[in-house]
Amino acid sequence: MLVPGRGFGGLNRLDVRLVVLLGIALLPIGLIAMVQTYRVIDDSEARLETALLGVTHEATLQERMLLMRARGKAEALADLVPLIVADPANCTAQFEALARDGAGIGFAGWIDEEGIVGCGSSDVGASVAASPVYQRYKELGTAFFSATRRGVLTGQSVAMFVQPVAIDDAPAGYVAVSVPQQALSVPETTRFAVKPVDIVAINRDGVVLTSQLDLDTVDERLPLNLELSLLAVDKPQHLLDTDRAGEEHLYTVAPILPGTMWAVSIWPPDALAPGGLTAMSAVVFPFLMWLASLAVAFFAVHRLVTRHIRTLRQRIRAFTMSRTTLPLRDSESEAPQELREVFSAFADMTERIARDEADLEDSLHEKTVLLKEVHHRVKNNLQLIASITNMQIRKARSAETRHVLRRLQDRVLGLATIHRSLYQSSVLSNVRADELVGELARQIVEAHTPDTEAFDVRIELEPVSLYPDQAVPLSLLATEALNNALKHLGHPPEGRPYIYLAMSQEADTGRIRLVVENSRGAPVIDEGPDPGGGLGNQLIAAFVLQLGALSKTVDEADRFALDIRFTATNFESTEEAA
Repeated sequence: MLVPGRGFGGLNRLDVRLVVLLGIALLPIGLIAMVQTYRVIDDSEARLETALLGVTHEATLQERMLLMRARGKAEALADLVPLIVADPANCTAQFEALARDGAGIGFAGWIDEEGIVGCGSSDVGASVAASPVYQRYKELGTAFFSATRRGVLTGQSVAMFVQPVAIDDAPAGYVAVSVPQQALSVPETTRFAVKPVDIVAINRDGVVLTSQLDLDTVDERLPLNLELSLLAVDKPQHLLDTDRAGEEHLYTVAPILPGTMWAVSIWPPDALAPGGLTAMSAVVFPFLMWLASLAVAFFAVHRLVTRHIRTLRQRIRAFTMSRTTLPLRDSESEAPQELREVFSAFADMTERIARDEADLEDSLHEKTVLLKEVHHRVKNNLQLIASITNMQIRKARSAETRHVLRRLQDRVLGLATIHRSLYQSSVLSNVRADELVGELARQIVEAHTPDTEAFDVRIELEPVSLYPDQAVPLSLLATEALNNALKHLGHPPEGRPYIYLAMSQEADTGRIRLVVENSRGAPVIDEGPDPGGGLGNQLIAAFVLQLGALSKTVDEADRFALDIRFTATNFESTEEAA
């Protein structure tokens, strides 16, 4: 019997199990290679991020130099204003000269405490009291940078440095120097394979000051899920986000003037891809090597072991089912030495088994023939005894003697019938008890009553198979019970005389039941006095004991019934009971 496997379906196969175990063994190596590859990719991405931030930082250098130069000029003019403020013409001339020197100055001027341009490169006498720059000056009172998309005086996007002025240690307004903002760009000397889509400048409020592309459409390229004011931090940073068109971009941020202006570079999404296909190949290669190792292992196991085991299995099945020995295949000669030894051992074993089975079959056939011959001779001897008894019955002068001899003859003929059934049975170890009892019943009824129409005989026998150890006593018990039924058969008050014989086997318990019943009343068969003294009942009791059965009798005025129940046993348990 095949021991149930613990796996699931195809996982029970040898080649699959070996491949799974090898795969588990190689998996850590593959994982280590993948982890190392991912570390290389992470390092490469970190270097690329640093490079992108560096490009963004380079784009701010020129703008930062202009603003630092404007700061220096504003500080110098703040020291000069107290000396020239009394001469408005000279003061204005100084600021106009500063604006004309080609240093990228858009406006330079002194604004008094009331927010009026006292002197400057342009718009002298104009009021800027409502501008955010003036409001911030009144709030802080210190020097600061400011950036706006639309200057009050110039109407352009400007960055401005404000330097407070003091006359006789009293606040006297401030000097403002503004630099018009130009679109930021990457210097031509920068060698980088990827160019940004756009570079924009923003102030601390997240307002876009400049753009390489169209300033009116710059919002379409900015991050959709993040406010620009959140990018206004002094630490360089990068992030991935989508624009309003749903396209993904990489954004790098670098400060132009810390706390005032920042440059935001917009890169294509693949700017951080470290070689693309190279990185993918580096990740996939360990996996492919792992799969290749499993494939080689599977092929090796199949080639060297599995296919030969399957061949051996086919040979075993063929020999088991039909005792057929398959011819040697060419592939079996290619098997490893250990498996060839197994094939050789199996061939020797099948040869010995076939030879032993042939010898056993011959011996069994011989024993069967001899046993049938024994049953046949016993049957002939019993019939000879019955014939001799019949001759004695004819010569007997006493009715009592004839009755005793006739009962003895019935028992001898019953035994002869049993041996005849055993002789004619194709399987000597198993007897159809229902056929044997039915044949005995017909034989007894015909022997005692030539006129069988004087009473009814009802026989209901279900198929029941027994070993001879139980079939013989059961048949003898049925013989004695039928003889008693015929002996005491009578006319009932109502209906015809009858004899009822039934045998069945309970489906749930397997117990066998034998019932012999006859009607009672005026005798139907007159056989004279019975000198046996109840020998039939004694024999019935002995057979019941031998079967290990339970007997029950029903003795009523109009009928008598014998009910026998017992359990069928096998040959070994019958021998142990004996």
